[in-house]
Amino acid sequence: MGYFIDTEVLERQTMLVDTHIHTNRYSSCSILNPVDLVYQALKLKLSGIVIVEHYKIWAEEEIEELKRETDSNELLILRGQEVSSSIGHLLVFGYYEKLQENLRVEEIVDRVHNEGGIVILAHPFRYGNSVGENPEKLKTRFAYVDGIEVFNANQSEKENEYGKKVWNTLGIVGIGGSDAHSIEMVGKCLTQFYNVIRDEDDLIAEIKAGRCKPMIQNHNKIVEE
Repeated sequence: MGYFIDTEVLERQTMLVDTHIHTNRYSSCSILNPVDLVYQALKLKLSGIVIVEHYKIWAEEEIEELKRETDSNELLILRGQEVSSSIGHLLVFGYYEKLQENLRVEEIVDRVHNEGGIVILAHPFRYGNSVGENPEKLKTRFAYVDGIEVFNANQSEKENEYGKKVWNTLGIVGIGGSDAHSIEMVGKCLTQFYNVIRDEDDLIAEIKAGRCKPMIQNHNKIVEE
């Protein structure tokens, strides 16, 4: 399964960020209150969270108000959005306009890249999608995006294991996110960053450069997959 990470080393040299969380403010499928989310992230000693709503992105002022309300200046709180496409759901970071539904994946990626953002394919193996397929055959599908969500708490263990295989085989950028819709899910899958993330520009730069890796939390311990 891997080995336990020395938490002191993590705190000193890396950051653990849950890069895929939905709240009940803008995602009707979520029961997770934003204030409860922040307190849970602090309890778990996460370095940061990324609030990713469906076709909606939080305003900067809303993030600042959430920080004031929770007195959580030590927690990095970033934002993104999740949209649908012909190749699956996409996590969009660094694009701050609302993306319309039913856009072609090429158009989504072009718009986001033109603004300096990135596009990550979310939970690509959920519901058994493509599990067992030759990883090389997935290159065409993954060619549109800047990386894939290798580990997602809404994927099964088998699906996450296959995500790891594809990630290792293709050498693509991989992240991990809980896809939390409830407080219990927060932090179940994470992204480990090797450098300090201060804002969304840093998040984008580090993912682009591949200076990150997907992680899984197992029985309240972070394990390297």
